[in-house]
Amino acid sequence: MRGERQYLFHEGDLSATLDNHNQGVGQKVDSIPRDQFLATPVDDLVQHIAGQMMVTPLTIYEDRMTRDQAEIKIDVAGWPDRFTRGDGPCLIPGIRVAIAMPFTGDPVLWRLRPNTFSSVLPIGVVRGSTLEMTFEMPLDQDLQRIKKALDENLDLIRKHIGWQSQTIEQFNRNIDGTVRARVEARRQHLQKHDRLAEILAIPLARDPRAPEMKPIPVQRRIVKPLPPPPTGGFKSEWQVPEAEYENILTIIRHEGRTYEATPTTYAIHEEEELRDIILAHLNGHYKGDASGETFRRAGKTDIRIEMESRSAFVGECKIWKGPKTVTESVDQLLSYLTWRDCKAAIVIFNKDVAGFSDLLQKIRPTLESHPRFTKVTADSAQAEWRCVFRSADDDARLVHVHVFVFNIFTGGKKKQEAPTTPRTVRGPAARLTERLR
Repeated sequence: MRGERQYLFHEGDLSATLDNHNQGVGQKVDSIPRDQFLATPVDDLVQHIAGQMMVTPLTIYEDRMTRDQAEIKIDVAGWPDRFTRGDGPCLIPGIRVAIAMPFTGDPVLWRLRPNTFSSVLPIGVVRGSTLEMTFEMPLDQDLQRIKKALDENLDLIRKHIGWQSQTIEQFNRNIDGTVRARVEARRQHLQKHDRLAEILAIPLARDPRAPEMKPIPVQRRIVKPLPPPPTGGFKSEWQVPEAEYENILTIIRHEGRTYEATPTTYAIHEEEELRDIILAHLNGHYKGDASGETFRRAGKTDIRIEMESRSAFVGECKIWKGPKTVTESVDQLLSYLTWRDCKAAIVIFNKDVAGFSDLLQKIRPTLESHPRFTKVTADSAQAEWRCVFRSADDDARLVHVHVFVFNIFTGGKKKQEAPTTPRTVRGPAARLTERLR
């Protein structure tokens, strides 16, 4: 069996090539301009670079093979099973069959030897995204030999691709970690170089007189382009430290569990009133500036920490009115003017729906369907979700949103307050004291 032969999987070593490819991670990380690098979230940098570094294994499509055949003359002079006279050529009628098989994956892989390989190598010629296999045979031989040769060649190709794929899949699994480590290393280097290690953090001084939070025991009930560099260069921005964000969420969680423990006390209140109670407790745990308030009212139902006219923390309080409550809350959060690493909370109260478990099933799908959704970073069994969204006007600005859903449904009709004579409007602390008497 003769034909155009080019042995596959024998010109280089796959593992050595992947190791060399891995060395290019540092170059790709360092090639991103400084301002663009610092202004881009780490996860986006990792996805962008890892997407370029990942290797696509070979996949062949045997069901799409095509055949071309032609009559030829074959020189059988010197063949061991042929008796020929003289030194000249001995041409006899023959047939050439060319099989073209499409494939996907990096064409370079056809030349690389996997860690496991056969001593008998398959043959073929790579032309673009097609592998061509050519077989020639004298017409006086059994034509079934061509079919047998093709089957044997395909079997060898399948085996070598399978051996390669094991190594490539392991490489691709590890590339994210390799890229992330290099990104973090460069970020730390730039922060030290430019004295950015002390990131502007909004000082949230805890009140030492505030009681320690003791949770109420309750029964437990899921290659991208980089954004452009910021106009005017990268500048460090205000943010709420992660530890303080977690403490803020703990206070909100404690208040919500208190609402759930005595729902008849709180179900009579509307959004703004429920917000004011949480607001008062937050300001009871943190000492603000000259105004006395770290957390301020802004808008109908939200709570904010603001510095230089931008929000570093935003909390939205809503009454459940269906999945649109979640979507509208996220839209509202993303419409605010925020710092690059904004922390947020959405607090939803269920006052009207008896099937609380069914309600909870709608939260995560609604969050994930939002066009600015990036990922869920935590999914709690206690009706809580932690998500990351991109701000409405800048992909590089991330809003970390912790979603709480508290059940204060009582099953009865809403209580009507008895008519009273008009009273003097009081501040939030006085109103809170009145309601808790």
